[in-house]
Amino acid sequence: MVKELLTLLCDCLEQGRPAALASVIAHQGSTPRGAGSRLIADANGLVAGTIGGGLAEGQTLKACRAALRDGKARILNFALTGELAAKNDMICGGSLRVLIEPLLSSAEYLPFFRAVRDTLSNDGAVLITDITDTSRPLRTARIGNAHIGASLPEELLDQLLAAVLPKQKAGIHTFEGRNYFIEHCLPPLRMIIAGGGHVSRPTAQTAALAGFEVTVLDDRAEFSQPERFPWAAHVATVPDYLNCFAGFTPNPRTYIVIVTRGHLHDSAVLSQALATEAGYIGMIGSTRKRTELYAALRAQGVSEEALARVHCPIGLAIGAETPEEIAVSIVAECIAHRRRACPPENMPR
Repeated sequence: MVKELLTLLCDCLEQGRPAALASVIAHQGSTPRGAGSRLIADANGLVAGTIGGGLAEGQTLKACRAALRDGKARILNFALTGELAAKNDMICGGSLRVLIEPLLSSAEYLPFFRAVRDTLSNDGAVLITDITDTSRPLRTARIGNAHIGASLPEELLDQLLAAVLPKQKAGIHTFEGRNYFIEHCLPPLRMIIAGGGHVSRPTAQTAALAGFEVTVLDDRAEFSQPERFPWAAHVATVPDYLNCFAGFTPNPRTYIVIVTRGHLHDSAVLSQALATEAGYIGMIGSTRKRTELYAALRAQGVSEEALARVHCPIGLAIGAETPEEIAVSIVAECIAHRRRACPPENMPR
């Protein structure tokens, strides 16, 4: 969702429309959203995003309007207990710190956010915000070996990067008496769906809603038209599924979902998927289909270690029957894998 929000933010600035950016910079205990969650607001209210909804979000939007009027940033502190929790219908019991930044000048802010947005098609960027002076935070972005925005000493920059890169978790870090909010902005997770049939349409839509950048492949032109998948970033026709991942270079942030119309195509796509670094590989089908297909792949020299990477039958075991229910089970399993919350009975098999 980071890329989508940055795109909308850049759109506002390009139109000369002042906007406020609200970011969760710290959380403790149980909260609706974690550090790095954000929303964008303008003079008319919410544009996009969320910090968790409820009264806390309402007060954040009110603070955004105030910041747009006076031009000053501020930090809000919320304790999700007592009255605030009750009005939110929450029993979270945690706390949030939210940074509100008014972005009034397109000339001042647009080049920075545009550069960060553009990195999200590649490797991403590390954002460092000096929040010591809460009325005027200073932003720096490390993009590859270069950095833009506020200047920081190289030694300090290296220390800050060392604090966030290993865990890639957003949070506040203190160095030499100054407070920095640091976050790693990564490209969207990509889902490549092989097969353009009745299951893939709701899967593409559900995955896009969950924040995946979706690509759909099919060997039939009539099933691989962009109009059939308005939620997908890319749709392509791949005859006979030969070299179906050419040009995509699946990496650990890639989810491959195999839902073609037959065993032969499934086998062709799966053998190619196993040769990639994809972080998740799932294939639709019965236990019998899996047994037969795996036996054929073993005969071709595919190892047990490789086959152990595959989620088959794909999807969480929720008793799904309709294409839409199956789509929910597939995307739910991908989310569980992403959040490292996949239960043992639904691990690759």
